[in-house]
Amino acid sequence: MKRVKMILMLLVIVTMAAYSQGSVKGRIIDKKSNMGLEFINIAIRKAGAEKIFKGAISDMEGNFIIKDLPNGDYSLTASFLGYKDLVKTFIVSDKKADYNFIALYLAEDTKALDEVVITAQRSEMKLEVDRKTFNVDQQIANVGGVASDVLENIPSVEVDNDGNVSLRGNSSVEVWINGKASGMTSDNRAEILQQLPAESIEKVEVIDNPSSKFSAEGSAGIINIILKKNRKAGYYGGVQAGANSRGGANTSFNINYNSSLVDAYFNIGYRHRKNTGGALSRQTYTNSNTYQNYDTENSRRGNNLFTRAGLTLHATKKDDFSLAGMFMLGGGSSNNFTPYHYGTIGMPFDSRIMYRGTNTKNDMRMLHGDFGYRHSFSEKHTIDFTVGYDRWKMDNDNIYRDSVAYFDEAGKPDYTRPTTQSYQSRPMHVNNSSWEVKLDYENQISKAFRLQAGYQGNFSKENTPQESFVDPNHWAETDVVEDEAYFNRFIYKNDTHALYLTTAYNFGKFGLMAGLRGEYWRINTESYSYAQEHNPALRNAPFKKDYFQLFPSVFMSYQLTKDDQLQLNYTRRLRRPWGGQLNSFRNTSDATVVSFGNPLLTPEYSNSFSFNYLHTWTQHSLLLSAYYRPTTDVMQRITYRNAADGKLYQTSFNVAKSQATGLEITAKNKLFRILDLSTSANFYYYKLDGFDFNIEGQNIHGAGNSNFSWNARMQASVMLPYDMSFQVTGNYNSRQTVAQGYRKGSGRVDLGFRKSFFNKQFVVALNCRDLLDTRRQKTYINSDAFTRYQESWHSGRRFRITLTWNFGNTKKQKNRHQNNDAEDDFNTGGYGNDMGEE
Repeated sequence: MKRVKMILMLLVIVTMAAYSQGSVKGRIIDKKSNMGLEFINIAIRKAGAEKIFKGAISDMEGNFIIKDLPNGDYSLTASFLGYKDLVKTFIVSDKKADYNFIALYLAEDTKALDEVVITAQRSEMKLEVDRKTFNVDQQIANVGGVASDVLENIPSVEVDNDGNVSLRGNSSVEVWINGKASGMTSDNRAEILQQLPAESIEKVEVIDNPSSKFSAEGSAGIINIILKKNRKAGYYGGVQAGANSRGGANTSFNINYNSSLVDAYFNIGYRHRKNTGGALSRQTYTNSNTYQNYDTENSRRGNNLFTRAGLTLHATKKDDFSLAGMFMLGGGSSNNFTPYHYGTIGMPFDSRIMYRGTNTKNDMRMLHGDFGYRHSFSEKHTIDFTVGYDRWKMDNDNIYRDSVAYFDEAGKPDYTRPTTQSYQSRPMHVNNSSWEVKLDYENQISKAFRLQAGYQGNFSKENTPQESFVDPNHWAETDVVEDEAYFNRFIYKNDTHALYLTTAYNFGKFGLMAGLRGEYWRINTESYSYAQEHNPALRNAPFKKDYFQLFPSVFMSYQLTKDDQLQLNYTRRLRRPWGGQLNSFRNTSDATVVSFGNPLLTPEYSNSFSFNYLHTWTQHSLLLSAYYRPTTDVMQRITYRNAADGKLYQTSFNVAKSQATGLEITAKNKLFRILDLSTSANFYYYKLDGFDFNIEGQNIHGAGNSNFSWNARMQASVMLPYDMSFQVTGNYNSRQTVAQGYRKGSGRVDLGFRKSFFNKQFVVALNCRDLLDTRRQKTYINSDAFTRYQESWHSGRRFRITLTWNFGNTKKQKNRHQNNDAEDDFNTGGYGNDMGEE
């Protein structure tokens, strides 16, 4: 019996010894500055071996940790270009399994620095299972540009010539600034993104399947633009100035101050915009065998001022108060002269030509302010309260001067029908305001269990009058009268209340997060004619409707190995019709089509499923994302020809169901220590069911259609000697199905070069957008009554030079609290190495 016990004890001891695991951690510090060094390569080798046994890269503070080390003798080597290698030895045993090197000092290798200096930079892309983060301040092509330029260079994000943003081919996407809508709506988003300076943006997060914590709006997900703030200790700032080959120019100034008591920042920028674009259209009417064609060019120019400021007071170790504000002031104008040609198909000459001169002026003001309070019960137990106010005002003055000339069959002027002239002035004053109130509670109750709960309220209002003044007989506006038929005042209110609860639990390698969000919203729309504006007794009752919907989310993950992670997600999301889509007023500003809204539009709902696989190597990462998104009550823009007057009309309807499925591949590679490659491709299939409905006594038929599309992007960043870097970016979007037709594929190439002087205090950046001048949008639309081909282009090839001077402290310091990011939904181990250098 004693022998048996002895044998069993020996087996237990041997087994425990076999499975003994140790770890080593520490912090890498620059010997000269005493600051933590990030992205330092850490290599663990078994004693006497050349092959690396395990490895890691230090984080922003210089910290690293390596686990699962069996008992044995090891050497630790910390290395980075420009520093002398540091080697430490240690022994993992049963008596001492865990080592902590509190400070490992790296000294500069002056000889190596004299021989060659390589410009190092953070990785352009960080991959995580639930999101992708892009450090856009490293993209040279963005220097001197605006937020729209930045988004154009984000994988799977498309920005068309009108500034409309879509994600994975779906335009139902939310765009936020610092984790909030910040006053952006579908009506004004394009304008704001065209004026937000690129130099104020630090990074962009793409969250394609957000949890119940976030607003359910946006079936494609959320794009979160994070502005630069609070990254260095003490004070620091910069001055920037630039110009481009199209006549545009920009300048900006920023200053920041951080201490243990207060963080503050201020920046102001001015931009002069100038560019030219154009469009053409070929339109035929099947029933009447006639055509309408035009070719036009337009010139745009404008000026805008952008400023933002913020202050965070660390009142106690557990209480922070913050105030922040953002303000835009700008104006612009555009001019074009367009001849519209009308005639019979097959005839050699036009029957008439309408010449339209268009002059547009606009002035805009955007204001955002927010107050925040955070109480930290502990590091992982917090409550946040924020309240924000947004106001957007834009005054548009659109002037149209039309002249119509008639011709006979020989193409000569038809004097029996003299030339006519007319003048129209259509001012529109857009007024939007909104409040947002949020309360978020988070508690990491145990190492494995986390609870989140909160409330969000959004209260928005729009009051937009539109007028029309005409002179039906002259260009020179000599006898102008108000055109009562085209007066309109649109009033739109939307109040939304939401409650959410999410819980997350980790079962070893398996993680589960489940959440539920309930949203109640109420809309109120009013549309007044001229008579109703001046006589309230004639007004119709406001159109009111309220909704309540539940939006569940489930996230499941499994850690196959330390380098491999799987995740399966489900969320329910929606797309609400925005204000202008609900306005029944008929707009005739486009001479080719009359457009109007539909107050009976209802939201479309999507069930979004995704399956993700993430694999990381020391210098490489690969993320595969398969997704499936069925949608009901799809809103589509429908164009039809009215049988009564023969004109084309355009409005929106809930037409049918759709299905979207696809595969997104995202990879990043670091090669030869100087080359960073970021590659992404999105392959997706979209199917829209057919539809039939009647409008104004006319049957509208839309044949079901399906389409396979894809887009790809690759960016190569080369870090050259002597503080120089070079980037080349290529994008391509394949043919894509649109309502009643398709959009042709297109691509572009961007280049960038940057050189730093005086220890990065002075920087020169040169870039070229659309090097091959290929960015053109070509659309084909057809129905039983008409066919239409349209082509448009904006700006074209553009070269830019930007000069930057940085002052103050240039060493980064991690924030005490950084709330600009859309907080992590699901953290199962943080396998999101940046794999870059600073």
